[in-house]
Amino acid sequence: MKALKTSFLFFYFLVTVLFLNHHRANAQQATDSIVKYYSDLAQNPKNVGDLTKAYQFFDSKKEYAVLKKDTVMVIYCLYTIASIEYKEGFYYDSENSAVNALELLNNIKKTDYNIGLKKSLYNHLAIIYREQNNVNKAIDLYNNALIISQTIKDSLVIFNNKSNVYKDKNDFVSAEKELQKAFRLIHRTNDTLTIALILDNLGFIKSKLNSKNALPLMIEALNYRKILKSLKTIHTSQMHLAEYYLDRNNTLKAKEYANSAYNIAIRINSASYKKNSLSLLLKLEGNKYSKEYLKISDSISKARQKSLNKFALMKYDYSEKERIAQENEFKFKESESEKKTQKIIYLTIGVFILLASIFLYFLLKSKHKKEKLQEVIITESRISKKIHDEVANDVYHVMTKLQSSTPKNSAILDDLENIYTKTRDISKENSAIDVHENFNELLTDLLLSYKNHEVNIITRNISKIKWNTVSDITKTTIYRVLQELMTNMRKHSNASLVVLSFNQTNTKITIDYNDDGVGGSIQKNTGLQNVENRIKTIKGTITFESEKEKGFKAKITI
Repeated sequence: MKALKTSFLFFYFLVTVLFLNHHRANAQQATDSIVKYYSDLAQNPKNVGDLTKAYQFFDSKKEYAVLKKDTVMVIYCLYTIASIEYKEGFYYDSENSAVNALELLNNIKKTDYNIGLKKSLYNHLAIIYREQNNVNKAIDLYNNALIISQTIKDSLVIFNNKSNVYKDKNDFVSAEKELQKAFRLIHRTNDTLTIALILDNLGFIKSKLNSKNALPLMIEALNYRKILKSLKTIHTSQMHLAEYYLDRNNTLKAKEYANSAYNIAIRINSASYKKNSLSLLLKLEGNKYSKEYLKISDSISKARQKSLNKFALMKYDYSEKERIAQENEFKFKESESEKKTQKIIYLTIGVFILLASIFLYFLLKSKHKKEKLQEVIITESRISKKIHDEVANDVYHVMTKLQSSTPKNSAILDDLENIYTKTRDISKENSAIDVHENFNELLTDLLLSYKNHEVNIITRNISKIKWNTVSDITKTTIYRVLQELMTNMRKHSNASLVVLSFNQTNTKITIDYNDDGVGGSIQKNTGLQNVENRIKTIKGTITFESEKEKGFKAKITI
């Protein structure tokens, strides 16, 4: 399926190029070299921060176009902004930008250029809904785009896009039907890359349906791409062919194409292409490529997170600037009499807020002191009890051994080592942690620290949580709760696999913990009781589920 994603990215690029060609047809925009520079930056970012720079430019350009009443430029800026927001994972924002552009299009004169804009926006929205697994909406939008398509090439690309929606759902029969429609039209275009795209994808789909003529179609597509020396599309063909032979247990041919795809990925220096190739090579040659795969995956993840953080911060800054600008504009339009009235009201509210803030400050300060004191008492009590129960008893046994007539030094040293380890663990469990920055890495390091040759730890979607919007106290609580669960797992569950899934809907975060340990009836001992108490302090909920020989589960909602 990862190879299919590469194909999807390729034709998404083709649609974007079509849109840019429409834009260049407008003489005024074609001469604007700055717009072209940032358009290229938005469509083909090379470094972390390129998308942020492009967004800042087009956001400013849009505001300027609004003042100049240049509606076409406003629509173009909104389209480009929507494209950037999609690439950074802000699907809701991207959808809003595209919808706003469509609303503006409906209020201006219909021209060939404007129709091209509308087609591109339909295509973009369809891609968003495809990403969100909304098949019906995606197909409807592609059909709308198909109705207003102006060239055979446009139609071919849209048929291909529709097939990919079905391909995502493994509905290969429907996917083949859409590609067959495109196949019957390819003789009417001279665009070799588009022809190769249809042939390759049709051959790949047919291979999934065990059709006999699947391989010739893919080979023909590869030959076209080799003639054009299009390395990225050659990579896609070779990945499809490698998967074709892998499905038929011909590992020799599969390795040949997979290695060729990997070499091309190295030549074009594409991290995502390398990852796709290595993923396939891992299936074929086991652990030989595991280290390189983990390295490139980690590199992509870190670069993605860095770009996402930078873009999210920029979005927040721009939203704040817009809010301030709107407030200033509103104040500017007020009459002098209204301003005086507003000043009196603001002054009154300000004095009230000031007095209320002072009162609230001292109230919260007093409450905070009590809470901190209670927390210290509880922590000291817990540590004291743990030291008494675990360390003192061990010390007593060591003393007993020393009093025996024939003590064994090695045994005593082992016991002392155990005491030291337990004391160190207690200290680590209660030590201060800095959750203000890089919490994603901090939490990942904590969870993976429990991984060893006996226990495998898997985390899902942890990097997709917007940790920068979560308060420090909540992050600290999450850290401690997961630490307690992992410690409980290590001590009691005898698990070999632990899976932690993270999900965020708006401001709500859910964490699902599952292990395959021995399970059994749930006893809310000190550890689990601490977990429950911590979650309650931040107004969250936690539920436990466990059955004998069916593992242990916990669901945290914050």
